[in-house]
Amino acid sequence: MSIPGKPDADRWEELQITRLLFGLSLEEQAEYDEFAQKMPAETSEFFEQVVASIDVAWSDPKSMPLPEHLRETIRLRALKELTPQASLPGDKPTVASVVTVRSSRLPWVITAACMALTVLTIASTRPIGPVEEVSRDAAQLRAELISAAKDLVRVKWSDGPTPISGAEGDVVWSPSQQQGYMRFRGLAVNVPTVQQYQLWIFDKNQSDKTPIDGGVFDIISDQEVIIPIQAKLRVQEAYLFAITIEKPGGVVVSSRERLPLVATVN
Repeated sequence: MSIPGKPDADRWEELQITRLLFGLSLEEQAEYDEFAQKMPAETSEFFEQVVASIDVAWSDPKSMPLPEHLRETIRLRALKELTPQASLPGDKPTVASVVTVRSSRLPWVITAACMALTVLTIASTRPIGPVEEVSRDAAQLRAELISAAKDLVRVKWSDGPTPISGAEGDVVWSPSQQQGYMRFRGLAVNVPTVQQYQLWIFDKNQSDKTPIDGGVFDIISDQEVIIPIQAKLRVQEAYLFAITIEKPGGVVVSSRERLPLVATVN
């Protein structure tokens, strides 16, 4: 595998990690797209799998989502660490020197961000309340999202390669708010210790070999059930949502052998 010069390779590495952990600005996205045309695809897939693996390994189905202000604090600290120190008077920083400084700190930034996210997730863990209360809250939050989000994506579930008879519903998603909900009716009740459902989000900016993990969940009733989407990475432009049936706790990469439902964004 041949990779262009070190400064380019370092910057490509930096953009990939920034995209997966924090998302890219418009300028960074344009730079990312330019690099993607000349860099080996496997270098991108490697980072996607690493971040997804860490996220699944450390995720807890009973933990609350990390508060937005804490996410922002971590993001700002990481950006600060990635900014090179002030140069001596008269020195003019070069592109190569900036890339070298930022790249040398990336492993520490990644480690710090992942550790912080893990500690805060564990700290926020609390017992899940009654199913009726959770369901009612989810329905209300879904309705509020539909009412408020101007960029709302809403698509119906359709049969996948291994359909479940009578299963139906839809999925709503707001790219700007990075929030969404799945609604099901007639989806088979699962036994969590035997198998669980898992959502996968296919993004136009990411390889279809490594879709974004949208969370593992259970179905406790064949009546209407609403499940919040827990995307493990930032979703930029979703074009397909898919439900698979996996082992308890979910998987990092699905074989897609049991894929009952899909929802295609037109």
